[in-house]
Amino acid sequence: MDRLLITDIDGTITHLPHHLDPEIIKNLRHLYHSGWKLFFLTGRYFSYANHLFRDLSVPYLLGCQNGACVWSSEENKFLYFQDIPSEILPVLETYVEDADVIFSVEAGAMNQDQYYRFASCPAEKDLLLQLDPIYFPNARERERLIETKNLSRDYPHETFAVAKIFGKKNEVKKVQERMNQSKELVSNLAMTLMRWPFDFDYAILFMTDKLVSKGYAVNRIVDLVYEGQRPFIMASGDDANDVGLIENGDFKIVMNSAPQHMHGIADFLASPAKDLGILSAWEAGVEQYRRIKSS
Repeated sequence: MDRLLITDIDGTITHLPHHLDPEIIKNLRHLYHSGWKLFFLTGRYFSYANHLFRDLSVPYLLGCQNGACVWSSEENKFLYFQDIPSEILPVLETYVEDADVIFSVEAGAMNQDQYYRFASCPAEKDLLLQLDPIYFPNARERERLIETKNLSRDYPHETFAVAKIFGKKNEVKKVQERMNQSKELVSNLAMTLMRWPFDFDYAILFMTDKLVSKGYAVNRIVDLVYEGQRPFIMASGDDANDVGLIENGDFKIVMNSAPQHMHGIADFLASPAKDLGILSAWEAGVEQYRRIKSS
């Protein structure tokens, strides 16, 4: 039976935005060479995610923006894209005009990961102090950023991968509650409230095409790569957007830093990412696979 390790990134295999611990890299290499294929599935956009694996030196799949696209390092190509028509941007704008949040649109890898942002609110300075060191730590990364006062007017592409609303948790929840009253938004978008992994006082409302989720990405890869012949899946994550991913696992790993309601789906509750808790969880998953194979 084929074996596939699928894992979230932030809060699961790292607690830092631009660094993977050498022990994580070492274990991933070992797992690959012992027969496990690797699939990283993240909310990050492609350019922000892929640099983490520059020292990995083994093949992997990388799913970005909650599964809006998946890239194969071995083939050096994207296996699919699932984007949003930009006609919906004027509707989204009406919900953020007077909110104390930052609204951004990620154009997606096919559009060079351009990042369009509307930031004009009382808490703007505080919010940008959270965002910019993570997304734009240097001048090269900042070249992706286009600041605008009117996203629907200035956004030039026919589609985009993700829309995001960032702010204090309570502010983002207020926007989400109002958006949930819109039949147009609810019928066209998947809207997931996520903790900001670097400070839980903040949150992101993460919006993709209605079909897109991490669970959707897993199913697409089973169809595209495994031709529907499902491998043994070891799955791990730490936040609400990981539930579909984890539920697809034959061995389910939940970080103990995850929201309490997720703990019940775990076969293994792992210590936090800062303590490299995923390593003992992967070890347990490998043992579970061996038991099943030998039974």
